[in-house]
Amino acid sequence: MQNMNPEKFLYELKELRCHADWHKRYFNERSRKYQRIDYWLKSLIGVAALGGAGLCGVKELRIIGAFIAGACAVIMANVLPNFKWDAIVAGFKDEQENWIKIHQGYEDLIRVMEISDRGEILLQEFQRVREMQRAAALNEKTLPIDRALLEKLEAEVRNYYELDGQK
Repeated sequence: MQNMNPEKFLYELKELRCHADWHKRYFNERSRKYQRIDYWLKSLIGVAALGGAGLCGVKELRIIGAFIAGACAVIMANVLPNFKWDAIVAGFKDEQENWIKIHQGYEDLIRVMEISDRGEILLQEFQRVREMQRAAALNEKTLPIDRALLEKLEAEVRNYYELDGQK
């Protein structure tokens, strides 16, 4: 980076900002989706368990009610943890927060570069943000990937930053 001319460095920063924004948007979408699914899934299981518990009070339906309530308990206690459901939901939220910080770091660098020419400060800040990005890549969780959403958001972000033809 030290031998790079300012225009090339600014272009590199804009590319990195675009990449960070792309990932920020992707993990924002995925986080919202999985949090909605988590909310409704657990709510429905809870309502079913309450219904089963209520049926336990009816003499003729006591066994069915106990079975429903028990099945809901098994799903919550054994099935969802086996799929690491809570880790997936939390993982998307963590990734979203990481990419927000990385994107903001690149935004700040571009703003500073446009108003200042202090190369050493910019380089230190650039290295700090790149380290955050490397750490995010190393901490990458095994989360479900939606390739179609990734491609859609990449096109959207590249268009937003007017980097369409510069891929």
